[in-house]
Amino acid sequence: MKCQYILLIVSALSAVLFFSPNNFFAPVIATIESETYSFIAKIGSNGTDDGQFITPHTIAFDPSGNIYVTDTKKSIIQKFDSNGTFVTKWGSKGTEDGQFQGPEGIDVDSGANVYVADSRNSRVQKFDSNGAFIMEWGIFGKDDAQFSRHVHGIAVDSKNNIYVTDRDNSNIQKFDSNGKFLAKWGSPGRTDGEFMQPHSTAIDSMGNLYVSDMNNYRIQKFDSNGTFVTKWGSKGLDDGKFMKPSGIDLDSADNVYIVDKDTSIVQKFDNNGTFITKWGEQGTGDDQLLELEDIEINSSDNVYVADRGTSSIKIFTLTR
Repeated sequence: MKCQYILLIVSALSAVLFFSPNNFFAPVIATIESETYSFIAKIGSNGTDDGQFITPHTIAFDPSGNIYVTDTKKSIIQKFDSNGTFVTKWGSKGTEDGQFQGPEGIDVDSGANVYVADSRNSRVQKFDSNGAFIMEWGIFGKDDAQFSRHVHGIAVDSKNNIYVTDRDNSNIQKFDSNGKFLAKWGSPGRTDGEFMQPHSTAIDSMGNLYVSDMNNYRIQKFDSNGTFVTKWGSKGLDDGKFMKPSGIDLDSADNVYIVDKDTSIVQKFDNNGTFITKWGEQGTGDDQLLELEDIEINSSDNVYVADRGTSSIKIFTLTR
């Protein structure tokens, strides 16, 4: 009986506290505190020694948590363990097997094989996890299995299919792990499924692809066969808008993270494009960002960003 009286009193107090003369049933709105990401560590600094970078471009993780970074101007790949300790490097400037002319995109398959977008050589190169050359494919052109001088992004799906983003040809090409051409979609333009300088591609747990359509200031989502699903974004500085969306990746819950090269801002969305949070302040301090190129999320959902302005990889984690 006492419990019933207490419930009646609480109900009456609630009616009084939340009464609105204009709307008796006005809802009580709770303010949800935004997520906060905080700096925890960085890898590298400006220089030419092992573990240093000139222009760190793209990051990838292998199944053991090792980290691979392309350094475009040095034309090398550097490998670090999961703690950021330098392990090995490979590459030099040139056109031979294992050499590069501006390596940009990189990703790793389930067998720890490493795929690199050798940009100005218009090809993809495949290596083992220690940098031993395995094979290559692609030549300059616009046809199937051909690339421009700005072949850019690499993404590997759960079946070890390889998706290659070609910025100057404004398309995405799909290959098997041996370089066999499977499909292609996209052309220059601003309608659904068209691109203006696509930068990078990331893949969710269902095999859907997300493309940072840089000069259209938007993200486009496709299924694994290239069928358009949805899009979001426009030019601007507000939440959910972009000035130059570049690197893109997803966490274990299929949330989508995008870095904006022009604003040094990281934005986080759900996989339908609903804005969740953002962070970033321009500067050279450890917790600041200067010229973002790529973003990758590790198995612990820590966020790694390639910061060209400070020649380092900066690591952030969710703290609230």
